[in-house]
Amino acid sequence: MVISNGYLMIFAFAMMGCVLATPLVTLFAGWVGAIDKPDGYRRIHTASIPRLGGLGLAVGVAVGVLLPHASAWSPNFSVNLPDLTREWPIGIAALIILAVGFIDDTRSLGPRVKLLGQAAAVMALYLGGIRIERIDVLGLDLGLGRGAIEFAVMGRPFDVAPGSLAVTLFWFLGCMNVWNLIDGMDGLASGVGLLVSGTLTLVALHNQNVEVAILSIALAGSLAGFLLYNWHPACIFLGDSGALLIGLLIGVIGVQGSLKGPSAISILFPVLAMGLPISDTAMAIFRRWVRNLPMSAADRRHVHHILIGLGLNPRQAALLLYCFSGFLCGAVLLGVSLRSEFLALVLGISGCLAFLVVVTSRRDELHNLMDDFQARMTRGRQERQAAKLTWEAIQRVELCRSPLAAFEILEKTAEALGCPRFHVACADASFPPEGSAATLDAIEDGDEASPGAIVRTTAGGLRITAVMRLSADAAGGLAPDIAFRYLQRLTRSLADRLAALAAEEEARRAEEAALAAEEAARALERAAEPTPAPTPGLGRSLALRQVDPGLARR
Repeated sequence: MVISNGYLMIFAFAMMGCVLATPLVTLFAGWVGAIDKPDGYRRIHTASIPRLGGLGLAVGVAVGVLLPHASAWSPNFSVNLPDLTREWPIGIAALIILAVGFIDDTRSLGPRVKLLGQAAAVMALYLGGIRIERIDVLGLDLGLGRGAIEFAVMGRPFDVAPGSLAVTLFWFLGCMNVWNLIDGMDGLASGVGLLVSGTLTLVALHNQNVEVAILSIALAGSLAGFLLYNWHPACIFLGDSGALLIGLLIGVIGVQGSLKGPSAISILFPVLAMGLPISDTAMAIFRRWVRNLPMSAADRRHVHHILIGLGLNPRQAALLLYCFSGFLCGAVLLGVSLRSEFLALVLGISGCLAFLVVVTSRRDELHNLMDDFQARMTRGRQERQAAKLTWEAIQRVELCRSPLAAFEILEKTAEALGCPRFHVACADASFPPEGSAATLDAIEDGDEASPGAIVRTTAGGLRITAVMRLSADAAGGLAPDIAFRYLQRLTRSLADRLAALAAEEEARRAEEAALAAEEAARALERAAEPTPAPTPGLGRSLALRQVDPGLARR
């Protein structure tokens, strides 16, 4: 394989374009306020640094791709340049990403808004034909283009297949965000991106994918020029505009390289080439899930933070991560040359696992993660157990026809949750029943070392207070916060049921009162009716009958 002078010129154009544009971008970033200030927490730098490097990177890529098409330079290229009119989706998507990154670098965007902007860029690529329509990995050929929906916009036909759209969104959003997460140290994202794009360039040249090779070598040249400013101590940062642009373009290279050319490669190879940012992102997701943190939460447990914590300076940490990324890129090249996806996969996964285990174990991060994972699993089991008991009790309370029966269910459930000392008081003097398992005085006089809680709630005009305390031997049972939280939910259910029973009793009494009033009204009506006068003949006959029955007959 011989690299023609055309590819070298594209690399040179892209590098020179980025080198010349980045100083101007640095001044522009200071003018618009895109400055990354140290926070004494996550950020490693100690001075305010501009962070709009994505604009300089974009200029370099644009120069490397567009300048060879100029009429004055075309005869000097021994490369069949592709038709730029077919590459409009990449340009539109790149402009959308640069706009989103620019706003985030200058004014800051929320995670959801930023993700929406990234999805809009992916939709531009998808509708333009840059999509994943099948997956061919390790002999598995899965088609994703079934069930396509066809439509037309301004006379231009489009089609959208749900499966293909979902996988394409996942691929591009993943690519952009893994590069955004790893951009936390001087020269890290730009240097690793240079290695990955250079590797994908060699793979594209090996497979004679000219269109992919031009884009990847232009990205490599622009990153090489930007690294001159981004190496420690950095003069400018990539920012979200640069990190997202790297992820977008490498995602495009991976998709086009796996679908175009005389011998398309598996998309597994670009994934392995990005092994460093992907593994660091996977660890960040696992770490935040284990510790019950939001996925957008920032921390100081990324791989470069751990290396800095071990005593390395930013240059040494970056060089070590370059070596690791170089190993993964070498595994990709070996797999491509031998046509063995399995070999590349085994080398890449084993290398990632070995590197992460060695690095994280040096500061007990791996041990802490395993402890947090076990605690998360234990709390999950306790949550499910408490939810099962509470939900069954709530359904039983809903069927109770008296407050005393509801209180008995509540008392038994509290004991099952590890809280045998439980007292409920409300405005109704008949509740709770006398001689219940725990009184308020007994709870207050209990073991002060055991956790306790007081819950107050109101429902239907009833004010209910629940006082609870865990037993001293409940250390191996539910966590106190879990037990108290579900008992609070059960107390609210009890309050709702008591209010419903009170409403039913009030409605019953009102109905009885209405019936009594109706009966009284009817009695009054009967009493007020006039007594009819007796008939004269009939009265005389009755009188004669009473005096002399025989005379009455005559």
